Amino acid sequence: RYHPACDITAAALVASVPRYRQRAVVARQADSTAGTMAAQPESDAFIVSGPPHKSDITAGCGSLGTFLRRKLLQNGSDVALIDGVYGTELTYLELLEQGTRLAECLRAQAGIRCGDVIGLVSENRLEFPVVLVGSFLLGATVAPVNLTYTEREFVHAFNLSRPRVVFTSAFAADRVVAAAAQCASFVERLVLFGEENPFGHAATLLEQFLAPVPAFVNPLALAIEPTDVYEHVALIMCSSGTTGLPKGVQLTQSNVMASVALTDESTSLTELDGPMVVLCVLPWFHAFGCLSLLNVLCIKQRMVSLPKFEDFLYLGAIETYRCNTLLTVPPIVLFLAKHPLVDSYDLGCVDTVICGAAPLARETEELVRRRLPHVRHIRQGFGMSELTLATLIQSGDDHKPGSVGRVQIGTQVKVVDPATGRALGPNERGELCFRGTQVMRGYVGDEQATRGTIDPAGWLHSGDVGYYDADGEFFVVDRLKELIKYKGYQVPPAEIEAVLLTHPAVQDAAVIGVPDEAAGELPLAFVVRQPNDAGAAVSAADIVRYVQERASAAKRLHGGVQFVDAIPKNLSGKVLRRELREYARTARAKL
Repeated sequence: RYHPACDITAAALVASVPRYRQRAVVARQADSTAGTMAAQPESDAFIVSGPPHKSDITAGCGSLGTFLRRKLLQNGSDVALIDGVYGTELTYLELLEQGTRLAECLRAQAGIRCGDVIGLVSENRLEFPVVLVGSFLLGATVAPVNLTYTEREFVHAFNLSRPRVVFTSAFAADRVVAAAAQCASFVERLVLFGEENPFGHAATLLEQFLAPVPAFVNPLALAIEPTDVYEHVALIMCSSGTTGLPKGVQLTQSNVMASVALTDESTSLTELDGPMVVLCVLPWFHAFGCLSLLNVLCIKQRMVSLPKFEDFLYLGAIETYRCNTLLTVPPIVLFLAKHPLVDSYDLGCVDTVICGAAPLARETEELVRRRLPHVRHIRQGFGMSELTLATLIQSGDDHKPGSVGRVQIGTQVKVVDPATGRALGPNERGELCFRGTQVMRGYVGDEQATRGTIDPAGWLHSGDVGYYDADGEFFVVDRLKELIKYKGYQVPPAEIEAVLLTHPAVQDAAVIGVPDEAAGELPLAFVVRQPNDAGAAVSAADIVRYVQERASAAKRLHGGVQFVDAIPKNLSGKVLRRELREYARTARAKL
């Protein structure tokens, strides 16, 4: 029906990365206002640089849509994705064909054009990448949203990205339908995955949505608009901040292309005796999962996906599909290290375990190596939604215990004194700052937050404290930001506190994360009761239940509640969380 050699790209190439970065710096300087992060003189001697990209990250393509079309055509009829629950397979060409049909439907039936936003609320299922590909072919922006959000959180997320069409699975459909009704001024259509539609005219089943379009639309007949890939937003990912509700992280088409180029060019990450088969239970609505999915599709790897972690299902997928690479977070690695069920399965195919989202304890890594001696590599990295994927990764076999690796291709890193902005040398602790091809464009609709994160020289300030040694290996030792890392989720204490303060028996409250071997950290609330009958009557269980009814799973008080007489604060009213952590640590030590 068509051949990769027929693929035609835009003749005009977009500007180079250095020119784009220069434009961005000039724009930020021109827009700077009071309160903007100041640029500091920097010493090149204290900037640690990764190697440059070996070639043009765009591969000569004038848009991410053209880039993806070329990659999928080149990868051909090989299997790209396997549903680990049902065993359903999708080849690269089938994915392209389905994405092209969806793109034509979005254009013809919903009037979607380049620059419009498509919302996507779903667990890992094969329709998810079809929506990604179809949207990117049109030049539309995709806004994946956490399907565990409450109705209130969905309303906030939709108001950030303002999608015209929202695709959703049945798991979250009731909350999505209710939230969309509150956003009717811009959400024009809901499309429901699956075979049943209990919502009547409020939603349309995917097959009904696609019905007016022919079953096959030639991918090469679909016109793809060229874009400025360095400015055009491909993804809006939700990233929680200490101010409470999520911010919308804008990742450009070039950010995605740079991530693909990094993975493709980092041969030490993909060296295997045979084809790479990746098992992914990481949710695709998160940056780690979503960008990993796009990387796999572009560099001709195979991914086995699971919608959620269940021990027997996870281990069975490794054994059945002979997965040699596992994308994990620390709780999964801990499961592999300690759970007795692991011994009942043949995991001899596993070569590499890649762990992200939160630090992995050295002791856990050593336990896995003893239990699964055939595993050659256990790799950690450092990344955040604002940095697309990973900018620091352990590669090769020579990394030190506790290290998060070295600077990757296309990235510069420096460590600065948080108080002065002065660049620091080896083995000096400070805030990690990043610049390069994977740095986000900014937060959607929030220039103040953008300027507070990316300084006028283009450095993204991570909020994490770390250092690098004389060999260029980086170590993360603490963080400035107050996010609680619960099972790979980043939980903002301020959002839980806001819920607590709506309880009539609560006078004041503060939330911290307390260490937990399985989850990483558990949200623990310190609560000051109201000095009245309601305050006297309220129990810790009442408080836990109150939050549970109003927050998604990761934001509940898994660490419990402790009643105190007052919340420690400084003169400006900022909660002294360090004192609360010490209080919690002392209390636990006495148990």
